[in-house]
Amino acid sequence: MSIRQRALVGGVASLGVVGTAVWGFLSQAPEHGATELQIEDTAGILYAPDLEAAVEEISFYEPTTVAVFTHRGGSEALMDDHALNDATLEYAQTTRPDWLSDNEQKWADDLFILGVDPEGRLVGTYFGENRAVSEDTQADIQEATKDDFRRGQWTEGSSAGIEAAAGQMNQPFARSGGGIAVGAGISLATLAGSGTYLLVGTRRRSRSRTARAAGDRAMANVVRDYDVTQVHANLIPETSRYGGAMLRRYEDYTQTFRELTELGNQARAIPESSYDTTQTLSTLTSYQETAEGLDKLDDVIADTAALLNLDRAWPQSWERQLASLREDLEGVDPMLSTTLDEEVRGLDEAQPLREFASQSLAELDQLHGDLEARAITPDDALDALRNLRDGLSGHLDTLAGAVARAYSEEESEQRTMKEAMRDGRVSSEPTILSASDHTWTWITISSFNNGYSSGTSQVQQSRSSNGSTSGYSSGGSFSGAGSSSRF
Repeated sequence: MSIRQRALVGGVASLGVVGTAVWGFLSQAPEHGATELQIEDTAGILYAPDLEAAVEEISFYEPTTVAVFTHRGGSEALMDDHALNDATLEYAQTTRPDWLSDNEQKWADDLFILGVDPEGRLVGTYFGENRAVSEDTQADIQEATKDDFRRGQWTEGSSAGIEAAAGQMNQPFARSGGGIAVGAGISLATLAGSGTYLLVGTRRRSRSRTARAAGDRAMANVVRDYDVTQVHANLIPETSRYGGAMLRRYEDYTQTFRELTELGNQARAIPESSYDTTQTLSTLTSYQETAEGLDKLDDVIADTAALLNLDRAWPQSWERQLASLREDLEGVDPMLSTTLDEEVRGLDEAQPLREFASQSLAELDQLHGDLEARAITPDDALDALRNLRDGLSGHLDTLAGAVARAYSEEESEQRTMKEAMRDGRVSSEPTILSASDHTWTWITISSFNNGYSSGTSQVQQSRSSNGSTSGYSSGGSFSGAGSSSRF
């Protein structure tokens, strides 16, 4: 069956199934406004007119009384996960008994309470028994408030929490996660025949075409330069430490060239009508990666011959060897001045890194001059380059530990930060140093910055996703549905 036929058959079948599911979803939309909005802003952080206007626009599945309670828990609340739960219950018992059930052991029916403690950094959600939701759903509702609350936007965060709760309390099955999953599952099953082919197959075909084109370009370069690369290899001195290593890589080059020739024949033999298959994509991706790898390696072999013999092209070859290191050294000061957060910019470990970067940039210029004057051998110059790269990695590694300690006092968070900044070490680039030693890795400014961003994000996510705290430490036998969490 052709793609067009599959699309037609699948489209007709899907129209009926999906249409029915959508009708069921839309027909059970929430339609009740809040019965009443009660604002108990004891912390003095809300702007009532804006909150009232926002709640007027929110629809509930069943008539619901909404209460917003704010409370300043002080520094004690920072150490007591039950602080907001207890404060909300105590306030209900002393000031708002209408929030409690007749026997005062539950929250009143038809009631939803959103609680906020700006000092304890706590948000709580509390429900009458006929509005209760699961603890996971409570956590989701609390999460909806946290971005605004972290920015001190208390009114906006409260309205976001109320809106999230309205979408969950007494939710009909057709609009619940389970109902949507059932409808979506049936729809997806109907769409599988055509949708999978059209979406996955089309994307796979596009990736296959891209891989084939990139592989062809790289292979053309490799074939064009093959004889010249052999000449360059014959010029590499075997007595050089780096020359010997690159001659071993040249042996790999010639072997891989034969493999590339076979891969190229396979790639050209594949009809375009088969580009949407997994096997074709795998073959063409291997063709692309192999060709691009050889295309880079033959350039490194040429640079090795030029640099080790100090022929007339050596300055350009040398510059390619140190370009990425120079970029990293020049990026040290911007990183320390702007990329890192203010609280970690002034660390004692930052100054040695600055000084190392400045001295190393001067040393790069000195190495060029020494090579030009034949005062240093190319092998020794490459060794010096590697030492500078390793030195920069060491300073960045030291800084990673200091940043982690400055960012958090928690050992687990420090470990998360350090691992993130030490992950992603670079192990490959088109240089003599990298090509001659596959086991060598280093830290770049980019990998450090990415690790810092990833680490802080992981820590913040961990802090904001701490498990909700349910229950009431001073509530006796009170068992009303609800919980709180930190933001």
